[in-house]
Amino acid sequence: MTEFALDPQDSTPLYTQLYRDLRQRILDGTYPEGDAIPSETAMRDLHGITRSTVRHAVSLLVSEGLVRQIRGKGTLVTYTPINHSVWNFGGFTDFSKAQHQRPVTKVLTQSVEEGPRGPQLLLVRARGFANDDAPTYLNLDTSVLELSRFPGLERFDFERHSLYQVLREHYEVAPVRNELKLSVALSSELTRQVFGEQPGVPGFICASGEVYDSSDQLVEHTSVIYSPSLEMHVGTSWNGAVNESVPA
Repeated sequence: MTEFALDPQDSTPLYTQLYRDLRQRILDGTYPEGDAIPSETAMRDLHGITRSTVRHAVSLLVSEGLVRQIRGKGTLVTYTPINHSVWNFGGFTDFSKAQHQRPVTKVLTQSVEEGPRGPQLLLVRARGFANDDAPTYLNLDTSVLELSRFPGLERFDFERHSLYQVLREHYEVAPVRNELKLSVALSSELTRQVFGEQPGVPGFICASGEVYDSSDQLVEHTSVIYSPSLEMHVGTSWNGAVNESVPA
């Protein structure tokens, strides 16, 4: 382990400094998936800090799904980089299948609200991948759909059914195009509930806008907040070509 000097004079807590260093090493591949990060004793001796400081830093990595503690083996990296192209933005279930992962959804809000054009379905979901121990949530999705176009949509169980699959199979509507803008969503109680504590992360990438069908009819208003552990590629069309870049 290349030495990284913690600064006790810094206003940032030592456990946060250590967490940030370990997290960066995991994300940049210094500690690849399946490898063990340095032991609690090694980090304590290297940095001259207490075991509780090390444990606090590691617990944050565990809450993000970046590492997993296994008795007799140590703390192993479980992070696998995931590329999600907003240019090819589609249903999370379809995306999960393409990644050979099992999708999991937790419905946080499902209610009928009065909108400017009548009743709307407000649907807020945490989306992620199922793991052996606990789900790893990658997206916080908010969808607003007009019930005048999709009557009865509020009665579906969206922890069991994909929204886009329901639209295709029950309403014969296939989302094919989106108009999205990127912004920053500030940390909130809801993002902490979904993604866990994120020390040093003041905000999250958010893609918001509208989704349309093949007839250019509005399907939904959408807002997707992305977990910091998700590597997101953004595609733009330029003279018929697709140019991809990664947000800083």
